This record gives sequence, C-alpha cells and structure tokens, in this order.
Amino acid sequence: MHNIIKTFSLVLAIAIPIATNAVEPPRLSDGRIELTAEQSTGGKVLTTSSGYLIGVTLDRSCEENFEKKSQACIEWTPETPLPAGWWHGVVESNYKESYANRDISIKMVGGLDPDVRVAPNYIWVTKGEEQRFEFYIYTNTPSTAVRIDPKGDLWRWNKTWPISKIILTQVHPTELDASVAVTLELPVEQDGSVPLPFPLPTGNWSVGGYMSEPGEAEVEGSEGLPINLSYKLDRWNRSGVYSSSFHLRTPLERVQILTKDLFSSVILRHKATREVNFDVEGELLVTTDPTRQVEEVLELHGSQLDGTAPSFPKFPLGKSKVVLTSWDDGKPTDLRCAEILVKHGYSPTFMLNGNSPALEFMDKLEAMGAEIGSHGYQHKPYNTLTPNGALDNATAMRKLLENRLGHPVIAFSFPDGYFAAQDEEGDYVLRAVKDAGYWIARTQITKQQTIGDVDQPLLMRSNGLYGSGNKMLKADWPKFLEEDGGLFYIKGHSWQIGKSDEQWKKFEDFVAQFAGQPDSWYPSNTEFALWLWAQDNVNVSVESSSPQTTVVKLQRPWLHPWLSERCPISLTVPDGVTSVTWQGQQIPVTNGRVELTWPEQNEATL
Repeated sequence: MHNIIKTFSLVLAIAIPIATNAVEPPRLSDGRIELTAEQSTGGKVLTTSSGYLIGVTLDRSCEENFEKKSQACIEWTPETPLPAGWWHGVVESNYKESYANRDISIKMVGGLDPDVRVAPNYIWVTKGEEQRFEFYIYTNTPSTAVRIDPKGDLWRWNKTWPISKIILTQVHPTELDASVAVTLELPVEQDGSVPLPFPLPTGNWSVGGYMSEPGEAEVEGSEGLPINLSYKLDRWNRSGVYSSSFHLRTPLERVQILTKDLFSSVILRHKATREVNFDVEGELLVTTDPTRQVEEVLELHGSQLDGTAPSFPKFPLGKSKVVLTSWDDGKPTDLRCAEILVKHGYSPTFMLNGNSPALEFMDKLEAMGAEIGSHGYQHKPYNTLTPNGALDNATAMRKLLENRLGHPVIAFSFPDGYFAAQDEEGDYVLRAVKDAGYWIARTQITKQQTIGDVDQPLLMRSNGLYGSGNKMLKADWPKFLEEDGGLFYIKGHSWQIGKSDEQWKKFEDFVAQFAGQPDSWYPSNTEFALWLWAQDNVNVSVESSSPQTTVVKLQRPWLHPWLSERCPISLTVPDGVTSVTWQGQQIPVTNGRVELTWPEQNEATL
C-alpha cells in the first residue's frame, strides 16, 4: 500500500507520489492520538489547487494498491498498539461538497475488530459547513491499527467521504446518551452472560459475533421485558460474524447468550437515536373493509352437473408459473427500463423514495403499463430505525404516492433489503410495513422459490439482482421452468443498467430470454398480491343446483374500486360446465376455466 497526494480542483487534478517513509506513524500521547490523512495508507489524499487539505478517500484508482478489490481500505498503524478500553472518536473532514459516500465504517483492528458505521449515524449539515462525526468504541483487546472500510462495493461508484483527521481519546464514561453511536466488544462468561460496564442507552442496538452454529440470545431493559434474538447461518451454512437487531425503550441492562458456546465474545452496536417527522399531507386510502361484505351470483350452465363449486387454481389464465420484477430508487432511467420490459410482456413495478425524480413522471410510467410502489420515504434500512421511525417512514411514502396518484399503493421494497429487528412485541420491521397498509414487499434475500414458499407476501424473495446477480438468474431459470407453481423474481435498479445504447441493448437481450413463456403469468406486484388476497378472501358457495344449472354465490370484503378492477378472479369450473352467467352476461369457459372481473359499480354491499 502507498499514499498518493493528489492536487484537486473541479477543472484540473494532478497526482504527486510521496514516499511511504516521509510521514512518521501516529503516536499515542497523554491518552490521545491524532490520525492525519497524510499518515494513512491505501487511500488517496486530496488537496485543492492551492494546497488546502481535503482529506483521504477511496475511489477506483485505489484498486491498484490491493491484490483484491475486497481488501480496499484506508488504514493507520500507530507506533505501538492502542490499549484496550474506552475510546472517544471524532472524525474531521474538510470536504465541502454536498455529496460523498459515507457508507463506511471506522474499525479498531484487533479481536472482533469493533467498528462504527458512519452513514446510519451521521448528522447531515448544510453544504459548506464543517463536517464531523463523533462516536464511542470499547475494545476488549489492544488495537494494532485503525481502518476505514467501505461497505459493500459502493466505494467503486464514487469516492468515499474524504477524511482529514481522526482524533481518538481514552475516556472512562459511566453513562452515555442515546444520541451517540456506540460500539462495544465484550467477553461472554461461562454462564452465557455478557458483563455490561453500566446501563447502556435506550434505542436501536445489534448484538452478535463469530459463530459456526445457529443459536439464541436474550436482551432486557430496565423495565424487565426480555426480547428473544435468533441467529441463523446464511443459505450456504457458512461460519462467520452474524448479528441480530433490537430496540429498547429503557436502558439496556442484560445480555444473555442462551445457546452454549454460540459466541466467545460479542459486538454490541448502538445507533444514534434521532427521530424524523415527515410532513406529508392527506390520509391513507382504505384498501379493504372486512366489515362490509360484497356478494355476486355466478350461474354455471351445462349437463349432468353434480352441484360441485368452482375452485381457485394456482394462477389465473391457466398459467402454472409466475414471473415478477421490480426496480428501486425511481430514477429518470426508469422510463427507458419500463419501455423495454413492457415491450417484452412484463408488468414491472417501480419503487420510489420521497426524493425520487420519478415522482415527476409517475403518470407516464402507469400509462406505459408499469406500476408504482414504495421504497420508503427515506432510503434507510428499517432495522436501523426505531419502531415508530420505521412505521412513519413506510406510512409517509405510501401517503405521498397515493395523494399524487389518486389510488392505493400496496407494493413495497425494503430500503437496503429486509433485516429483522425485535422489540418487546416481535419483529417491528415487518410489523411497520404491514401496519402501513402494504400487501406485498420484496426483500434482498435471493432464493429459488415456488408459490408454496410464499407464506408471507410481505417477505417476497428475489432470484437475483440485474447486473451482479445475472449468474444466479440464469442458473435459476431452467429450474423454474421445470417447477410446477414456480415463482421467478427479477429485481434491479435502472440506473445500474448503463448509459450507452450498447449497455441498454445488453439489458434488453437479457430480460428477453425470460419473457414470453407460454405457461407463465407476468403480473405486477400488486396484481400478484391481489390474486393471493382473492384466494384467501373470496368465499365460493353453492346456493342451488340442478343437472343443468348450478347457482354459486361469491362473497368477499369490500375492496377499493381501483383494486377491485385489477383483482384477478380465475376459477376452475366442474366437468360438464359449458357456459356461465356473470353479472347478466355470458362468459366463455376456456379449458375448464373462467376469468371474471368484479368492478366496483356492480357491487352489492350487504
């Protein structure tokens, strides 16, 4: 690894190498150590054309400093290891622009490498104001280095937040405020208890460590209401570092590892608690009302009828499989993406945030045959929000979309994917999306699946992400084709497709290979959710029967008119049925099946 000082301006940039031994290593003095940009390795130091220090950053040009991209980091190696114990950290940056990738962690290297994530805890300031970040870390072992790690591959899309200096000071706190980010590395005793230094702040926490087998843990606040936490290995059953998130209304006083030898030591992370109020006018639309039952009569005509009632097949239109797709973030490229997908027979759902450019052309997307869904008002993972914060985030975005569109929005995509978080009442991430009124939601989990696996429509899995997940999508497709009741789900971001016509042609060729499957249904996320709802909520019963006619009553809860127009009612009729009468009209029977619509204007409310 080596340093590069780069003269930086909006017009001109000049790279100037500097010898790695030109700067002395940082040194601890009187319980305080300063880590300057010039003392770091692995990154690139930016200065203005006048020589003013901006900070050290990571971008694509830093790849050459590492054998693998995954190893990319900025690191400081003190003259001697930093002692175990409490450290108060302050990150300073002279970067004055409005955007930089702050999805990074500050890590004390040693033991379990306790770290603090910057992005979820950062207090945003106005462009041009001083940018700094404050945190606390407790280390159980000495630290041989301090490291800045980019999270995932995001650092390759833009430079990370340029850091001019990190100041670490040894401290001895006896209490901490809920508004600060805190990470502790603590040992696990023989009886599974974790010794806490003092009651820890209320708010959002996660606890975990290195494990090779699944297990359970329990946490408890001062009000004495325990929260159970479960730990599962990933789908490949790999050993590694796993954590579980939770929220406490009262100070954290007990952490107990229930499964023997699950962890030898744990990492406890606290997210700074800052509630956000969303000022979105209007009210949520009512999607369904179980107290208002709607009924209609279906007459079956034929010969030698035995009074058997029609039944729901796996999917409408005689299909045996389903293909879904959704696209997050609501970028201008959604229009081109939608045009290609609709051309090939998809019914794509585009998931928007509160600041998405697509808010300005939702009508065009709908006119093309696409659908609008919610990606949360703010693009923040819900397990890092409080229970109220998660609910407000999900509710505000649904309200915003419904107010502008004039119809219900019931499709959702979890920002940054779904990660469960527990409070005293259970998983409040899932609860927030349900209580906000959504019917279907896509997670980040990738897995081949069938309709039989969909026990919770608010936790829909995908088969892969367009771009990085193309291999998974291609590998799952042949298996999907062989599976009766198969479910294939493509997710993506239109802004990742590319800018050139060649890149868009590559995208079209890719999605075309999954299109036009004769036995597959290509609904929107909302249409699929309505189909699942209809099977559970439309009651089919025989009122009277003769060899020539069977009278069937269909009953369901009241459904919003916009939804009722789109709700598929597909029924398999008994042998011998040659025609049906529905709402005064003859409806053809095709291959033993009838397709019905149940519009609002013909509803009779009981």
